[in-house]
Amino acid sequence: MRDVKRRRQDGGTRCGIGHGFLDLRQLRRFITVAELGSFNRAAELLAVSQPSLTRSIQLLEDSLDSRLFDRGARGVTLTTLGEQLLPHARIILSERDRALSAISALRGRSGGLVTVGADSSFAMRQLPAALGYMVERHPDIQIVVKEENFADMLDSVREGRLNLALGLRASYLPMGDLLFEQLKIESAGVMIRAGHPVLRRSAPPRLADLAAVPWIVTDQPLVVEGWSKMFLDDGVPVPSIALRTSSLQVTKACILSGNFVALGNHTSYSDEIDAGLVHALDLGYPRYERPAGLFRRAGGKLSPAERAFIAILHEVCGELDAA
Repeated sequence: MRDVKRRRQDGGTRCGIGHGFLDLRQLRRFITVAELGSFNRAAELLAVSQPSLTRSIQLLEDSLDSRLFDRGARGVTLTTLGEQLLPHARIILSERDRALSAISALRGRSGGLVTVGADSSFAMRQLPAALGYMVERHPDIQIVVKEENFADMLDSVREGRLNLALGLRASYLPMGDLLFEQLKIESAGVMIRAGHPVLRRSAPPRLADLAAVPWIVTDQPLVVEGWSKMFLDDGVPVPSIALRTSSLQVTKACILSGNFVALGNHTSYSDEIDAGLVHALDLGYPRYERPAGLFRRAGGKLSPAERAFIAILHEVCGELDAA
C-alpha cells in the first residue's frame, strides 16, 4: 500500500496508509475537548469557532468509524473507544513535537521544549538548581514544570504529556513501559516534630510506639500499601490513617503544629531538620534508602534539549551529594 497525503475539509493535513488516516489537527482538538469536557470551552481555548471544532471531531469520528464522545446536558464525556484513543493521541502529538525538535537540532537550530514533573524529593533543591544552570547555559531551551501527584505524573509520562518525571523509585512501583535512570540515593525516615510526646520517653521510640499516634500517609494506593507493609513486617498491627494527602505543605504544617507523624525523605525536610524543628527517626533499623531519579517513556529517543537537561541534573545531584 502506498502512503497518502490529502488536504482535509477543515484545513488540516492527514497522513496514512491505505484507508487509515489520523489528522494531527483533529487529534489536538479531540484532546482539548476530552480534557475540558466541553465543546464551548475547547473552542475558546483553541480560538476556533464551535462549528469548525464540531466538524473536526465529526471528521475524526468518520475516519475511525466510531463515536468518540457522548453528549449530555452537563457537557461531553468520552466513549469507551474515545478513552482508548486519548492516550495514543497524546503520544502521537508528543512524538511529532519531539521529531520536529530533533530535525531542528540536526539543522543547527538550537532551542527546544522539555516538560517535567517533580516530586518533593527533587522540587525543593535539585530541580531549582538545575533550572538555574539551564537558564545560564541553554537560554534557548524552554522548561515547563507541572505539578501533579506522582502516580498521575507517571501516567502523564506514559501518555506523552510529560517528557520526564523526577521522583523516588519505590520497590512497589510498577514500571510497565517506563524507564528509570538513577540520579541519587535518597534517605528516608519517620518525620516527627521536636517535643513530640513520644520523644519524651526514656527509651528510644520503636515502630510499635508509633502505632497509636496520628499518621499522615500520601494519598496513593501503592504508598498506602508500602506503609502498611512496614508495620506488618515488624509484627505490628497496621494502625488507622489519620490523614491522607499528597501535599507536602499540608503534611509539614500538621507535623509542626500537632502530634502527627509521616514517612518522608531527608531532602524534603532538610530545612526543618537543620533548624531542629523536626527529627527523622530510623527506629533502630538500618537506614531506609531508595534510589531517586528520572522516569521517561520506554521506546522514545531523547531530544537534544532533554539530553542537555538530564546532563545538568546529574551534575547538580553530584554537587549536592558532595556538599
